[in-house]
Amino acid sequence: MQLIYETLRSLGLTSKYQGYQQLAEATKIVLENDNLMLNVTKNIYPEVAFRMKVTPQSVERNIRTAIEVCWRQSGPEGFSKIAGCNITRIPTNAEFIDMFAFYIKTHS
Repeated sequence: MQLIYETLRSLGLTSKYQGYQQLAEATKIVLENDNLMLNVTKNIYPEVAFRMKVTPQSVERNIRTAIEVCWRQSGPEGFSKIAGCNITRIPTNAEFIDMFAFYIKTHS
């Protein structure tokens, strides 16, 4: 989990955002079972919500906000580093979680 937090901070996301912990938890869930990426809305958001005692809708919204903060702070350069290729637009929640989990998996 330490690499997840360090990488999120390197993208400009701090723990003051609710999505920080939720995005870290979503990444952890994907690392435990990458098949859950097949349907983020039905698999990952409800599981994060259950673990953190919030609603799946708030998880989706908070993760989207967290990704937007990272985009504003680190821009395409930070995202391209994580993705390993040139990123020119802000990724969707599912795209980012998938890309981020792969990055964590290959760098741990």
